[in-house]
Formats: sequence, C-alpha cells, structure tokens
Amino acid sequence: MISAENSDLLTVRQTAELKGCSVRYIQQLCKNGKIPYILQKTEKNRDKFMIPVSELPDTLKAKYYSEIRKKNEEKCQEKKPKKIKNAEKSENMRDFEELSEEERQRVNFWCGLLDEWQVRREEFEKKTEFDANFIGECRLRYRDIQISTAILYRKFSAYKRHDFDGILGKRGGHNRGRTAIPEPVWNAFLWYWLDENKPSASLCYRNTIAWAKEFYPELLEEIPSERTFLRHIKSDVPESLKILMRDGEKAFSDRCMPYIMRMYDELSANDCWIADNHTLDIQSVDEENKIHRLYLTAFLDAKSGVLTGWNVTDKPSSQSTILALRHGIMRFGIPHCIYVDNGREFLTNDIGGKGNRTRKNSETSGENPPTILQKLGIEMRNATVRNAKAKPIERTFCTLKNQFSKLFSGFCGGKISERPESLKKRIKSGKIPRDFEVREILETWIDGDYNLQKYGGNENEFKGLSRIEVWNKTCKSVKMTTESDLNLMLMRTTKVQKIKRNGVCISVCGEKLWYMNPLETVDNIGREVYVRYDPADLRKARIYDGNSDRYLFTWELADVLMVDYLTKKKEEISDAEEFIKMTKKMVKKKAEGISEGLSDKQKISLLDMNVRRAMAEKDEKFIINMPKKIVAVMADEKINDEKNEEENRTAVVIDLRKMGRNAKLRKG
Repeated sequence: MISAENSDLLTVRQTAELKGCSVRYIQQLCKNGKIPYILQKTEKNRDKFMIPVSELPDTLKAKYYSEIRKKNEEKCQEKKPKKIKNAEKSENMRDFEELSEEERQRVNFWCGLLDEWQVRREEFEKKTEFDANFIGECRLRYRDIQISTAILYRKFSAYKRHDFDGILGKRGGHNRGRTAIPEPVWNAFLWYWLDENKPSASLCYRNTIAWAKEFYPELLEEIPSERTFLRHIKSDVPESLKILMRDGEKAFSDRCMPYIMRMYDELSANDCWIADNHTLDIQSVDEENKIHRLYLTAFLDAKSGVLTGWNVTDKPSSQSTILALRHGIMRFGIPHCIYVDNGREFLTNDIGGKGNRTRKNSETSGENPPTILQKLGIEMRNATVRNAKAKPIERTFCTLKNQFSKLFSGFCGGKISERPESLKKRIKSGKIPRDFEVREILETWIDGDYNLQKYGGNENEFKGLSRIEVWNKTCKSVKMTTESDLNLMLMRTTKVQKIKRNGVCISVCGEKLWYMNPLETVDNIGREVYVRYDPADLRKARIYDGNSDRYLFTWELADVLMVDYLTKKKEEISDAEEFIKMTKKMVKKKAEGISEGLSDKQKISLLDMNVRRAMAEKDEKFIINMPKKIVAVMADEKINDEKNEEENRTAVVIDLRKMGRNAKLRKG
C-alpha cells in the first residue's frame, strides 16, 4: 500500500505496486532515464531512487490520489469535523427536501469534500499552502468539476449557512442587495488602516484578504470590493477616530477636543501682553555678507492686538526678550502681566524665573535675587506645554508672513513648497535685501500698516475700529518710568556668588568677564553678592548684597587680568603684574594706617602685653583658700622605733681625710 505520509516522493517499491509491475522493472526504467527520479542516501549510505508523483503518467496519478482519498475517508469517519454554528436561515433559502435528486447528490458530494478539507486542513500549520495542494489534488481526482480557492471558500461559506443554493453555485439569492462587510474582516481592516504610519486603503485591503485566508477562509466570498471599504471608511469611521489613530494625540487635541473660549470683556489694554519668537521668511545679508534669516521677538497686546514692542535679532535669546520688552514699555508703558510659552529665551532666572521648567533639584536653599519682572511689577504666566491654542500671537505671525515677508525679493517661505523657484537666481545676482533694510521697513510697516488695520477680535462694540483705536479706547491706566530707571531695572542679574580674589564674574556668550576694585575686592572676599549688568555696556557692573538686595559697589571690568595663555605681548603681562602690585600696596597702606594713632609707648607687643595681663591677674585673683576640715593621710607600713635606735648606735663613721692620706702613701 502506498504511504500517504510521503505523498510527494515514492519509493521504487511503492511505484511498482502502483503500476502493478516488478521492482526490478522500475529500477531499470530509472537507470535508462525513462522515469525521472531523485537519489537519496539510506541509513547505510547507499543510493536509492525516489520518484516524484508529479512526474508519473496521469493514470498513475489518478490511481494514487484515489487510494489517498480512500484512506482520508476512513480518517474522516474516525475524526469528525468540528461543529459549525448554524447561521440564521434566510426566508428565500430552500430546504433539503425541496431539492431534486440530482441536486441532493451534488450537495452530498460537496459536503463530504468540504468535511474532508476541514479535517485535513487542521493538521497543517500553514493553511494557505495546504489549500493550494488540496485544490491540485481535487483537480486530478475529479476532472469533471471546476474547483478553485475562491469556489472552495464560497461553497464553505454557504455550507456554514446551510445554503444549499450557494453550495450548488446558484448565486444571487442569499445575499442579494447586501453590501455589509463581515465584522471580523472589518475589524481586521481597521486594525491595519488605523495606524499612525498612515498606510493606504489599498494596501490594508490586500492584507485583510490575506488575513481572512488564514483565519476566516469561509468569509472570503462575502468580502466586497475595495471601493466598498473606502465608502465605509467615510460613512462608518468617525473623523475624530481617524485623527486620533492616524495623526496622533496632539492633532486630536488641537482639531477635535473642545477648547476654552476666552472672554475679553473684562480685559483692558496693557493688562496682558503675549510674547513669542518668529522666524522671518526672508533671506537677507548681514554685515559680513552672509545669507541668513532674521528672528523677530514681539509683544502683542491681548485686548487690542497691537504689536507694542519688538526686536529683530540674529538668534532668539533672553537679551532679545529684554530689548523687545524695553521697546514696548518706552512706547506703551508697563503691562500688568505677560503671557509666554516655555522657551528658554523667556524662562531664565533673572527675567521671570523658570516657570514650568522649575525642578526640585535645581532650587537653591537661599532666596534668589529679584527678577526683572518683579522689579517692574509684572506678573508672568506660562502657557501649557505643547498647547497650540495658548499662542494667539501665531495668527499675527501668519499675517506678518502674508502681508510683509512676501513683499521682499528674498522671500523663501516657511516650508519648501512655498519657496519661489527664482530665489536661487536672486541670491546669485545679489537682489536679496540687507539686514538693516528689513529692520527699517519692518518698523515702518508695524506702526504704519499692521497696528492701523481693523480690529479682528470678537467684541462687536469695537467693530470698524483699528487696533490702535481699540488700545486708546480701552486703556484705563498706564504705569510709566523714566529711561534711566528702566535701564537700571532691566539690567541682567546673576545668581548669588561669593567674591573671589579676582572679584565677581558674569558669563556672556560662554566667556567669563571679571569685575573688581582692588581695595574693595580684597576687603570683601567671601561675601555673598549678585551682579547686575547691562549687556549693551559691559564696562561696569553693579554689586548687590546677596541677602538684603542692598546696593554695595560699582566695579569696572578687570580686563587687565585677562591675558592669553600663549601671549607674546610683554606689555600685557607687565600691566597685569603692575595691577597686582598696586593692589598689594593699597592693602599694606591701609594696614599701616591702622597704628597711626598709637604712640611708641602704646605700641606694646602682644607677648609683653599678655605677660603683663597674666601677672596682674595672678597677683589679683590667684589665691588658694584651704578649707577648715583637713583629713590626714598616713602610709600603711608600721615603723619599729627600737630597731632604728639600735641601727643608729652601731653605725660606722667614715673619715674621708684619713682615706685620702692613705691613698697618697700607697702611691709613693
């Protein structure tokens, strides 16, 4: 009997049994090349012929598969297929009794074939590979029927519904007018399509078909076309779900979540200024003939929309923020509050504090010096991190781009799709503007155009008025200061530091600058102070007490002490040494002046004065007062008086003079 376990290759003996001849005859055919074969090694390392089934004649193939079928029918009787849940029967489906005799035979045939397919299919891990082999086997066994993967899946789907017309191939009865997608298939499609990588619907549709072949082959007949899936995406998938799954949570929050509507009725001009930075969409040339893009730091009045103050810079920084704030205060007064995001150019220690960037491990135990905003009486409020709705000034920057930046020949756009094709030619021909031209034109455009445009807020009472007219109408009070006081309050402040031998230092662009006064520095070494300075004038710095915020000194830049390590200029070293000597002389002179008020008699040394003081104290205060009660302390040994007297009587008296005379006589 032919083994079904190795159905791809047959041994010589199995082929001989299938053909009904001797083994030697088959071996001879293989040696003569009349039957294709494959050589394999036995356990004893001998060659044996293995004959592929696909190379046999059709009659032998049919006989082989017929025997395989008999064996599978026996297996089907031993192992029943898993039960299939009955689907709801449609009204237009016929019962088995309503079928003709021929139709009943065809139904029984297909039901038996489908049962055999399901039983054998469970033995394979890769179901789709088995399906292809099973269909090829059926085509050889049954030459008079038409079978394919789609037909097999379609008939199995009808078999589960007990739809005999579907098994017989009479389509259009059970699902006429229905375009619904099977729920498991639709869920699988959404699993692929609702992904942040945004795959196309066509790719997801093809993957869904492959997924259904693996897990739900009976549903393949019910899967509609790709166009149906596209239609259901538009009608059945909520837009919010599409944005959340394909665009991300931030896009979902910005485009779908409800937002807080801020009311401006109780707000007045100068109550709140909004600050932010914007990259100008203009290619310009700096003083060194380098092409770059300038940045704008601007303050916008929340009530009227007026641009109060601004500064154009090469790079956003905290100093640019201070210059823009100073510009606005000199024009419109001091605001009550400023609203900024969480950029480092706004959240620095000396401007307004760290805001949302504050960390526990970065907080010092002592109090920090007052910030610039605290000295000006301005409250700082910070926007929530990654909150696009909290920056209404972005609309102003959009207007700036469309109405100002596009006027220049160096307009480059905010993204590559906005860049003009002729920009490269303009750059080569030198037709792009210079930095000073952009600054001058921007200043004129803001006050001469933007601030005079119509108010764009939600308050109807100001409709028809310009932005500056709204500011003039709603500004109730203004806090002003002189230019000198403003410059003093806008000075940058360092953290608390101790005065060192070289004084105090500040850091500007990564470089340390030292400030000192020879005598005042030496007298206050180790004292805790903080430094206030004007970045526009680094020649001097003001020193304040670190505890009481009291002004102490104004020190000049000690640039004479800053010498290059490999300097070849002897003058620089000699000047630094002369400065050090001068400091030493000043300290010595101060030390000499301490004893000028003492006479020669009064200049008593420390040792002499200490001895005098000790003698006076000894004579005056060192007195021993014995108490009235005295306790005698005796030795433990007893003294024998009689024995001592006897020893005294018998003691030998030594005459030293006589001993001397006798010694001289012995010598000669």
